[in-house]
Amino acid sequence: GKPRPVVTWYRNDQLASNVSTVLKTSVGGHLVRNDIIIRNLGRQDLRSQLKCHASNNNRTHPLEATVHVDMNFMPLDVRILGASQPLSAGRRYDLLCQSSGSRPPASITWKLDGQRLERTKETMNNQLISLHLAITFTSGTCRTRLKMSERHLIGTTIYNSDYVSDIPIASLQLGSSLNPDTIREGTDVYFDCLIQAQPSVYKVEWRHNGRLLNHNIGQGVIISNQSLVLQGVSRTSAGNYTCVGYNTEGDGESSCFYLNVMYAPTCRANQTRVHGVAKQEKANISCEVDANPPDVHFRWTFNNSAESLDVASAHIARSGTSSVVTYTPMTELDYGTLLCWASNRIGNQRVPCVFHIIAAGRPDQVYNCTVANTSMTSFSVHCTPGFNGGMEQSFLMEVRESQSQALRSNFSSAVPRFSVTGLQPGSHYQACVYSFNHKGRSEPVVVQASTLRLPEKQLTAEKERPRPGFRFTPTMNMLIGVVAALLVLAVVVGFVLRLQCSRNEGRRKRHKAAAQEQRMSGSGGGGSGGDKGGSSPINKLDPGGTESGDSDEKNPDVIPQPSSVDSEDHADYVRRRQHISTIETTSPSRSLLQQGLPAAAGGSSAYAGYCTLRNGMPLQDLNNIGSKPK
Repeated sequence: GKPRPVVTWYRNDQLASNVSTVLKTSVGGHLVRNDIIIRNLGRQDLRSQLKCHASNNNRTHPLEATVHVDMNFMPLDVRILGASQPLSAGRRYDLLCQSSGSRPPASITWKLDGQRLERTKETMNNQLISLHLAITFTSGTCRTRLKMSERHLIGTTIYNSDYVSDIPIASLQLGSSLNPDTIREGTDVYFDCLIQAQPSVYKVEWRHNGRLLNHNIGQGVIISNQSLVLQGVSRTSAGNYTCVGYNTEGDGESSCFYLNVMYAPTCRANQTRVHGVAKQEKANISCEVDANPPDVHFRWTFNNSAESLDVASAHIARSGTSSVVTYTPMTELDYGTLLCWASNRIGNQRVPCVFHIIAAGRPDQVYNCTVANTSMTSFSVHCTPGFNGGMEQSFLMEVRESQSQALRSNFSSAVPRFSVTGLQPGSHYQACVYSFNHKGRSEPVVVQASTLRLPEKQLTAEKERPRPGFRFTPTMNMLIGVVAALLVLAVVVGFVLRLQCSRNEGRRKRHKAAAQEQRMSGSGGGGSGGDKGGSSPINKLDPGGTESGDSDEKNPDVIPQPSSVDSEDHADYVRRRQHISTIETTSPSRSLLQQGLPAAAGGSSAYAGYCTLRNGMPLQDLNNIGSKPK
């Protein structure tokens, strides 16, 4: 244009640039150019307006050209909603992935362990994009990585989430320094339990053949955290071992680890130890051992009272962990003991298997026979077998009626257990049990057995039916026994007391007769001497006087009279002393007693030093006690 125009830039109606450049054209004209450069555009520059303004006068309207800025943005954020807490395997969850701030809208995809997940639902609200995912995490996905990808024209945004919780995944590992193929008895073994768990485990258990192992140092079982130590393992320690981890989601058990414990051969239990063999009879003696590894070699020896010999290998056969020797005794010296030895790469058998070769004979009787399961038509007999005589034995039972001895049943069995059926109700039978082998049979064991009777029929009417008799209860029987015992005891006590009273009565009668006889003899002496002592004050106090002699003899307060007193004075003294008690004293009464004694007594008083204690007898009467009539 002419004049030359002025070119300016306006950004959102604000001057942005007014620096222009004049260029010459090919036709000789002039070109005015203004370039604008905007650096570091931001989200605020979206849809901003750039206007180019050209003007060369004030009369005409300027020319304008407008440019609107359009921009593409990366997402501002991307997040997963509904997974703020650990997710459990085996449950269904609805997850929501949201993204905002992208232009144009982003493309969101779900991936689980690198595999894209379909069946999602996408919604858009303004600049917020949501993608719904319904997912069920299977068991064993505790390390599953849930990934959300957001694709855009500018680039890709990835958001990872380890939200899934699951039961523990455990694995069992033998100690790194141990070789599982060289573990033998006495070796120390340890295991490690490796566990992957989200969340972490709070308990670890160890199991041996499905049974829980507990910490026991005495038995050589040591459990520490996630390790197990077995000290001095034995053959019983062999088997399957597992470890179990527990967390809030549940428990997870490892796969089994078989612990193989090797050991030298040992003799197997429950073998036939005694073999009965006849002369020139071939016998196959079997020897079985337990060994690990089972590749064993056998050696046999024979011992008797005279020598010890090795059995030739031609007579020995081997099959796995068992060996059979063919032995034929020819003479008496061929009976003895066979010893079986075995060995493997672990070592030799310490204690041999012992087998006794004896002369075969008849078996012994059965014992402890009992009858059981008795009914109206059957019963059972159970016995314990005796010594088999060195050979395999069987058992026979014959059932006969007790009265007629008619045979009702006859059968044999490998064990002494029999059951008899088809018998008559209410009958008595004899069961004879025999043991037998190739050498003969034993003496019978007779067992008495009876079948139950048929129930009786009650055909009487209810009114005519007799009432049940009185029944004694255990408490009543005990009470009756106690009462009877008390009655018997009372009778015995009464009898003893009566006998004692009879004896006492006889004794009293004898004493009374003796006293009467003594009294009669005393009365005769007084009459001849003209003694009037019968009317003395003492006789008046004791008119009876029949038992005075006996009572004075037993009275400890009475001092026996001296021998100088004659029988008449003695009888009178006894009658008087029944009402007198004496005591030795030094009172003035003693002098009075001594003065009252007659001089004819030789100056010595037989009753000096005593005074009365009762009955108020005068001292004058006491003076006459010891006097003798003139």
